[in-house]
Amino acid sequence: MKRKIMTLLLCLALVTGSASSYVMAKVDVIEPMVMPLMTEEAIRTEPASMTTSNEPTDKALESAIKAVKNKITIPKEYSEFTYYYYGSNSYSGVYWNLNWRKPQEYSYIDVSLDKDFNFISYNTYSQKDRNKKLASYLKSELVDKAKGFIKKIASDIYPKIDFVSANYDGIYSNTYSYHFQRKEKNIIFPDNHVTVRVDAATGEVTSASIEWIRDAKIPSGEAKLSKEDASKIIGENLKMKLSYKTNYYRIYDYGQNDIVKKAFLVYEPDLSYISIDAKTGEIYLNRSEWVETDFTSNKVESDAKADEAASGGTAQLLTDEEISKIRELEKLISKDKAIEIVTSNPYLHIDKNLMTYTASLNQTYNSKDKDASYVWNITLRDSRPIDYSKDQDQYRAYANAIVDAKTGKILSFNSSIKSNYDRSSGKWLPIEIKYDRSYGQKVLEKFLNSQVKDIFNKTRLTQERDDYVAYYKDENIPVYGGYSYQYNRFNEGIEYEYNGIYGSVDGVTGKIYYYNTNWDYDIVFESPKNVMTPEEAFNHYISKEGYNLLYEINVINEYDPNYKSDKPYYDFSEAYRVAYEIRLVYRPDIYPTYISPFTGEQLDYKGDSYTSPEPYLYNDIADTKENREILLLSDMNIGFEGASFMPEKAITEGEISQLLEKLGYWNMDSEDINSSSKLITREELAYSFIKRLGFEKIANISGIYTSGYEDEDTINPKYIGAVALAKGLKLFPDNKSKLFNPKSNISRREAVLILFNFVEAETDSY
Repeated sequence: MKRKIMTLLLCLALVTGSASSYVMAKVDVIEPMVMPLMTEEAIRTEPASMTTSNEPTDKALESAIKAVKNKITIPKEYSEFTYYYYGSNSYSGVYWNLNWRKPQEYSYIDVSLDKDFNFISYNTYSQKDRNKKLASYLKSELVDKAKGFIKKIASDIYPKIDFVSANYDGIYSNTYSYHFQRKEKNIIFPDNHVTVRVDAATGEVTSASIEWIRDAKIPSGEAKLSKEDASKIIGENLKMKLSYKTNYYRIYDYGQNDIVKKAFLVYEPDLSYISIDAKTGEIYLNRSEWVETDFTSNKVESDAKADEAASGGTAQLLTDEEISKIRELEKLISKDKAIEIVTSNPYLHIDKNLMTYTASLNQTYNSKDKDASYVWNITLRDSRPIDYSKDQDQYRAYANAIVDAKTGKILSFNSSIKSNYDRSSGKWLPIEIKYDRSYGQKVLEKFLNSQVKDIFNKTRLTQERDDYVAYYKDENIPVYGGYSYQYNRFNEGIEYEYNGIYGSVDGVTGKIYYYNTNWDYDIVFESPKNVMTPEEAFNHYISKEGYNLLYEINVINEYDPNYKSDKPYYDFSEAYRVAYEIRLVYRPDIYPTYISPFTGEQLDYKGDSYTSPEPYLYNDIADTKENREILLLSDMNIGFEGASFMPEKAITEGEISQLLEKLGYWNMDSEDINSSSKLITREELAYSFIKRLGFEKIANISGIYTSGYEDEDTINPKYIGAVALAKGLKLFPDNKSKLFNPKSNISRREAVLILFNFVEAETDSY
């Protein structure tokens, strides 16, 4: 099917300050103002005042514009100028966003600057480039372009950037992303980094983003601890936890009943973050700290009618399926029985005013029963009318429950809890909390044993916490009125966090107000027999790529808890500020974190052996002119699996289809074409591409085409129009012979070249 190329409307990425990713701060937004443009002469001759811009003054805006125009060229046709100022007097959060546009055209240049007028981000988009072509540059050919742009917009940090990697961003953006990180004293500083994106077709920079702290003190690079010493300390404080993971993500693909759900074993760290101070050996378990600072120093009738209607009219025979459904219904509990099961359960929180109900019988599918099962969905309500004109209690309770229509077991339950906040007085009303968390656990477990004993016996309590706030007492101290419990599934003593039972108990009434289960009955668990020890798993883990000596940022948040504002609003900047500490640490930035408990290798999220993504590299493809299109596809992450490309091998119909799909062209005619091993001929490929271009009807007009090839009489009449159009569109490479050789197969090398010609022809047709 012909691919539709649509203009992508790029969102303006507005980032906050040079260290915005490390702290969230309240930001006062000043409405955008449109200012008259200064003349080019004024921009070049007047000296810029490079003071910081904590306020949006005219001088600060002038300095911001000059800071941009001193480093990049803004073409005169980008004559519409607007700006936004995002300001706060705290340490971070101040920045300018400047935008130049072409009138009547969606083309722009967008730049963000920090308070010192350093570039934070750069984005440009030209409407004339909306129809993207394939890459015409290799990744290696544009690295210097990316470096040169960094040098132009941020010359002060350029000497400290270290190239990390280059990635292709996908066929629709058709850009290469070049990633750089900071390096100080020959030690990496990954928290500070720069990314530059370059158009793979034009070689022009399309965007750049900079995360960099310029004014923080960098400690010396001298480490007192060795990497091995730090590894030992990490091993003493980070434990490898053996647990089950799943090979699916709660996404049910109906019709795919042959998919086997598996729970595979992994070792993973029990801490999401740990680093060791390379000078002191101090253990860090977080990268953000808060410091208190005194800033002051600074229905019955309708049922009868329905029965009557059902009994009248001409009798029709029931189908076997209809009879089967009727027989199923005979085995189910009644609606009234289902409601009674819920309302009479002694453990559930049922408000005395729940007088009305709705109930529906629904068919459901689960992994326990091979056949469809049925459940009653019940909603209970307090339907007393409310007179909102009077100052009275306006709370109306509700509850929901799902009951297995065959067994009568309660599958889930949820009921409302009345708030103790009195709107009329604006105060919280104290209430007696009669039952503690331990009592709530006993109540819930009695209920679970009565309802789901078979699965409850396979769980363990993994989390308990206070739930809702009943009221606030003196000095706004919360008093909790409910408790929540989570029981995760365990298999042979090993946790499987994706299955479990969840419940909440009210401390006022001692009743359950929430209950639910999540359980797979058909999952296959990997046996834990012969797993390695946690210590052995750690040794494998710490040996993986990503454990390094590096600089990292610690965010120090200073706040004044006693701050009182003299202003009519809360001035965030006077009560809070941020500082950044740079420290030298050993840190395991190892990803993925899963370690096989049997082999010690890294595993991906599916449980397969992890291999870092590599471009298609072939031992039989040298960097020569004749191989250029193959290498370009490789840089675009498109190619054939294996160590060899085999350029002279005849390409199959399935291989052509797979390459086209990776380029964004899907074949809607046949689902099986990707697996086809049929060799494709030149005339068949011509017809296929003309069809994808949308010219099939034109190509099928008979009697009007001549191809100009000397062997035209050997071309299948069905394909003669397509071959002629393909020649006119220059899809097939020119050759010295005047023969088309319609029945010959296509080599892989030639197929790749034809693909490039096809995409160019499709782009030019718009």
